[in-house]
Amino acid sequence: MVCYYTNWAQYRPSPMKFFPEDVDVSLCSHIIYAFSRIENEKKLDLFEWNDDKMYARIMDLKKVNPKLMILLAVGGWKHESGTTSPFSIMVNNDVNRGKFVKSVVKLLRNYKFDGFDLDWEFPGGRGNSPAKDKQMFTVLVKELSVAFEKDALESGKPALLLTAAVASAYDVVDAGYEAKELSKYLHLLHIMAYDLHGTWDKVTGHHAALKYDGGKSPKRKEYTVEYAVEHWIKKGFPPSKITLGLATYGRSFYLEDEDDHGLSADIDISKKDDLAPKGAFTREAGLLAYYEICSMGLTVIQNNKAGAPYGYKKTVWVSYDDAISLTNKSQLIKDKKLAGAMFWALDMDDFNGKQCGQGRYPLLSAVKTALGGKVKTENLITEETRSGEIVIPKPMYNGKCYAVGLWKGYPGMDIWLQVNVNENLIDVTSTCKHKHKHEFKKRPKTKSTPEGQNV
Repeated sequence: MVCYYTNWAQYRPSPMKFFPEDVDVSLCSHIIYAFSRIENEKKLDLFEWNDDKMYARIMDLKKVNPKLMILLAVGGWKHESGTTSPFSIMVNNDVNRGKFVKSVVKLLRNYKFDGFDLDWEFPGGRGNSPAKDKQMFTVLVKELSVAFEKDALESGKPALLLTAAVASAYDVVDAGYEAKELSKYLHLLHIMAYDLHGTWDKVTGHHAALKYDGGKSPKRKEYTVEYAVEHWIKKGFPPSKITLGLATYGRSFYLEDEDDHGLSADIDISKKDDLAPKGAFTREAGLLAYYEICSMGLTVIQNNKAGAPYGYKKTVWVSYDDAISLTNKSQLIKDKKLAGAMFWALDMDDFNGKQCGQGRYPLLSAVKTALGGKVKTENLITEETRSGEIVIPKPMYNGKCYAVGLWKGYPGMDIWLQVNVNENLIDVTSTCKHKHKHEFKKRPKTKSTPEGQNV
């Protein structure tokens, strides 16, 4: 499974701040760090003030799972929100494009990333991106691929991976991507199969409907997860290189009439810039993390035609995915023989298990299980100070032993100590012999990392 890590979730209120140490490395085969940015129309650059430190901390996760692949993403929705697209300006200047490609290789190698993810939203679309950017995106992808191969030959290191997050709406796909050509150079293509409906429709609609929900808003039949996957395959992109994007968040609306709360119900447009509720932690109008939705006390409609739930409470209406609907989408992944699942994003699942009462990472765990993987809860949540520094490892109890989390560079999963805890709990280790610092690097066999690199 491919999992996005967002570098702004660190600023959320406690207890839902999210840091690299909150990642469950047993759930993800690939982690994509979002986002970096294009600087001065020709250079890949860091975005947040502390990205360099966060890069080092996320790389430490490989001490727990050495097979973990960590990529850096560039772009994102807000990156292209101005009147001019930074991607478009860069790709249409041969000199600047060449400098950008070189800067990508340099930054990735300097910070020990395993690959690069392009998140241009969208070629030939937002930010006054002209129609020719459909072809120019392919040019950029090809030049990055060639540069990565050259770097591998010269450095003797494994070639950097190249992936892209792409649109799911068929008309945006047709305007922005040369599917067959892109398939020659991309290792994986992540279909962002969410945000298909929102307040811009003026009526309620599921933002990630698996199937046609019977609603009346524009393009309702085509704007579904099933249609998006089938469209990319018909355009010539091989399913074995496609990951299906799944959302750990929902889209919220205010209803015009609280008694009209079904699909295609009118939303209250009188609120203008306040068309949708904000979450206490995510604090973005129209977006609610799953851990915010689960505790709202919504009346939930599960068995609707969309193949995904929605809920309402007075004038608040929310579309989202839960463990049941994501299990159904996992079946689509298997039926279409896709490469796997992609999650946007780690920080909006109930990652610490404190909000929903469903355990840690209930959504990711449901998909991992549905795709045939084993769900583990080895790595632990650590306590952070307000500045985000790790201070005290939090123990995980396993019968007579406990493990502490990553701490000051030590692979805490290997630090097993004898403690007096509930004798009825199962002791997952045969002994508790890992008590000395020189033994920390040796891990108990019962705590092996996930096998394989399937996503």
